[in-house]
Amino acid sequence: MSIQAFLRQGFIPFNTALETQWERLDELIPALAERAAHAAGTLGTPGKVALIGIGASLGAEGGPAHYLDAHGIPARRVNSGGDPRFDPAESILALSQSGRSRETVEMIRRSERPNLAVVNVSGSPLAQASDAVLELGDLSDSLASTIGYTASAAAVSMLAETWVHGAPRDSWSGIGGRLAAFLAANTAGVNTLVGWAHAAESIDLTAPEAQFGGAEAGALLLREVTRIPTAAFETRQYLHGLMESTRESTIHLVYRGEDNGQVLAALTSLGRRVLDLCPAGSAAIPGTLRIEIPALSELEVPLYLAALLQRVASQYCAEAGIDPDEFLFLDTGTKLDDNE
Repeated sequence: MSIQAFLRQGFIPFNTALETQWERLDELIPALAERAAHAAGTLGTPGKVALIGIGASLGAEGGPAHYLDAHGIPARRVNSGGDPRFDPAESILALSQSGRSRETVEMIRRSERPNLAVVNVSGSPLAQASDAVLELGDLSDSLASTIGYTASAAAVSMLAETWVHGAPRDSWSGIGGRLAAFLAANTAGVNTLVGWAHAAESIDLTAPEAQFGGAEAGALLLREVTRIPTAAFETRQYLHGLMESTRESTIHLVYRGEDNGQVLAALTSLGRRVLDLCPAGSAAIPGTLRIEIPALSELEVPLYLAALLQRVASQYCAEAGIDPDEFLFLDTGTKLDDNE
C-alpha cells in the first residue's frame, strides 16, 4: 500500500466519528480487556518497561507509564523520534494507531529488547515487526483521531493494570456511556469554552505528571483541528517561569493536581480565562469555569479530557467555518509505505 492510498482509505468525517464513538467504545471494551490480558501474558510482566510512540500515541502512554512506575514496575515514556539507550532489562511497549509511524517502527526494528505493539491497523509494519501484538480491531476513525486515541489509551491502561493487578479493572465497563453522560452534563461549559476560543490567540493546557500525557494529546488535537496555537505544560515546569507569557488572549485549561492550586490562584489574580478541570467533589475556586471529571481511576482521566476537547474542537470548527477534516500537511514522510 502506498502512503497516498493509506491516507485516503478508511477515514470517516470527524463529526461522524464523534457521533458513534462512545457506543463503539462500550462495544469494544470487553474484547479489549481480553486482548490486553492475553498480550500482557504473552510478553510477561516486565522488570522495566519503555513505552515508545510519537504524537498522540506518546500522549496516550503518559498515564500508564506513571501508573506502572507508581506501582513498582519502573517505566518511562520514550519519544520514538529520539535515539535512546535501552536498559538490558527493559521491555518495550510500542503504540502506533496506524502501525505505520516511521520512527516507532524503525525503533522496534533496531531494538533487540522483548517488545509488544499496540496497533489499530492489522497487518501493519509495526505489527509485523513486533514480538507480540494487541490489535484494536481496524476501527474506522477520522484523520484527527477520535476512537483511535481513546481506544488506544484504554488498551495501554488495561495492559498496565494487568501487569500490576493481574487483570484490567472492571470499571472500564460502561466507560463510553459515562463519557457521553459527562458531555451531556457539561454543554454549558463547552459553550463557554468555544466562546472563549473565538477570541483566543493561544491555549495553555497544564497538568501534573500523572496526566501530562493526556494534556499533550489534547493540545495536539486542538492544534490540528482548530489551528489555534496550543501547548501542554507539566505543572511544576509551568510554575517555573513558563506561565509568564500569559496574555489576556490566552485560555488556560488546568487539570487540578496537588500543585495546581498555585497555578489557578496566580492566573485568576490576573483575571485570566481559566478552566478548572477537577476531580468530582472538589471545592470551587472563585474566578474559574469549573468542570468536574468523574473518573473512577486516574487512568480514565485522559479519556474524559479527550471527550471534552473533541467536542470543543467540533463545535468551534462549525462556528468558525473550518473543515475539521482538511489538513494542510497530509504527507510529511512520517508514515511508512508497504515496501519500506
